[in-house]
This record gives sequence, C-alpha cells and structure tokens, in this order.
Amino acid sequence: MNIKSTYTIKYVALKTGLKPYLIRSWEARYQAICPQRSDSNRRCFTDNDVKRLRLLKKVVDEGHPISAVAKMSSDELSRLLERGIALVNSDDPIDTGSASGGLDDGAMAAQFVERAIFHTSRLNPTALEHVLNDAAVDMPRQSFLQVVVLPLFESIGELWRLGKLKTINEHMASIVVRTILWDMLRSVDLSEAAPRIVVATPVGHWHELGALASALAASESGWRVHYFGPNLPAEEIAYAAKRLRAKALALSLCHLLNDHRLDGELKKLRRLVGSELPIFIGGPGTKPVRQTIVQINAVAGIDLCGFRAKLEALAEA
Repeated sequence: MNIKSTYTIKYVALKTGLKPYLIRSWEARYQAICPQRSDSNRRCFTDNDVKRLRLLKKVVDEGHPISAVAKMSSDELSRLLERGIALVNSDDPIDTGSASGGLDDGAMAAQFVERAIFHTSRLNPTALEHVLNDAAVDMPRQSFLQVVVLPLFESIGELWRLGKLKTINEHMASIVVRTILWDMLRSVDLSEAAPRIVVATPVGHWHELGALASALAASESGWRVHYFGPNLPAEEIAYAAKRLRAKALALSLCHLLNDHRLDGELKKLRRLVGSELPIFIGGPGTKPVRQTIVQINAVAGIDLCGFRAKLEALAEA
C-alpha cells in the first residue's frame, strides 16, 4: 500500500486539537473517518482526513453530538456550520434542547450531580435514570464519567457516612448507574486487532462502578475491553489475562477495606502474570496498599484522564 503523504495520529492530534483517543473513538464508534493502515496496522491519515476532523471538531464544538454528524459529508458539515453562525447572529433565542443549555461544563456537571442525589434520596430510580441519560447525551463520555458518575458516588458515600442517606439509597443508585455503564460498554465495537485489557476487582471488593468506568475509559482509548466484574481471586484474573493475551490489566478498589487478603492477592497476581504486564490500580481503596502497589510495580494514583493517557502511550508503543 502506498502511504505517502500521510500522517501519524500524533501529528493529526496536534493539527486538529483533538486528543488521539477521541480520534480513535470517532473512527471506531461512528466511522466518522476511515484512515488507511500501514503494513504494521498503524493509522495513516491523509490531508482530507485532517480537514474532515477539523470540520467535525468545529461542528461538535457548536453543540452538535458526534453521533448525529459523523456520517455527514464535508459539504454538509460546512453548511451546518454556516447555518449555525446565522442562528447565532440572529436576534432569536436559540433552543439548545438541553436542560443544561448555557451552563459551562463544571456548572452543568454540578447540576446533574445535584439532581441525581435528589432522586437518589427519594428512592426514585426512574427519575435518576432520566437525569443520568440526559448527562450522557449532553456531555462527552469522558466528562460524564469523570465529573458526573464518580463525583456522584463520592457524594453518596459522604452522605451515607454522615447518616443522611441509607444503604438502600446507595444500592438503588448503583443498580441504575451499573445498568447505564454496562449498556455503554456493550455498545462499543472495536476491531479484533485492538490491544486487549482485562478489567476486574479483586477478592473482597464488590463495588464495581470504578471498574466499569475504567473499562469505558479504556474502550474510548481504542482498547478492546474484557470486563469480568467484582470479587475475583488473583488466579482467575491472571488466567483471563493470559488466556486473552491481554496487553494490560486494570483493577478497581472503590472502598477502603481493612482486609488482610488484599496485600497478598496483589503480590500473587504480579507473580502469576509476570513482571512485564502493565497493571493499573485505581480508586480510594488503594491507600492501605500503597507500599504493595510500589513493590509490584503497578501504576496507581491517576484519574481516568491519566489512565487513558497511559493506555494511549502503550497502544502507540
């Protein structure tokens, strides 16, 4: 294949202002672009790809969801931008169709979290699901996870510790959010050639929302995720990683537990998977085992953005 006059994804990211994971996501999930592939299966972008991605970024920045515009031609995207400019310059108010229109990202996220907590306190799963679905539509998936889902459960946990919410409130919210995140994860369709990552939680850790969020973050970065849920012993996780030839492993420790098993489980997991496999460990439950995490040469102390950056570096390498 002739791949002259083509560019790497890093170069394209620099020229368009889009993160590499977002470019991969727009390709894999929406077929917004179809870059060529080199003999080593690396993406090779043309000038037309760069121009189209710039157009798509402008349209998305104007408030249009990528799912609605990904299949439009470049001419249609240009006309959409022209109509948008005309609307902005007119004297008529613009109906964005969103309950959060006019708010910046931080205020929008805070509003979604506040409404979600209200419905959680009222034990109203239907209303909670509607709020979170609105947030998922109005916000990029990364933001939805980072500034809505995770802060929501941090707030719920704090309210529970203060005696302002009961365990049943947290369980209801967990069921609703788990369903939404699981549906998102199942809808991801990536190539069999994509690098594989195993995501789970170790023995004694039953709360899986952090693991689901990590799984979605990995899929957004172009990784093929194999998600196995909570409370798994080291032998089972290692078996999955080896059987699937995973290139990375991610564990979530959502809660602080005084569990003597965890230290030994993490050390055993490292022995079973070998010294080369990257292991990522996230969540507030990492604090009691910080020293062990260092000993097994795992990566911890990073948020979802940092996790994705590490995965992107691994994928490019």
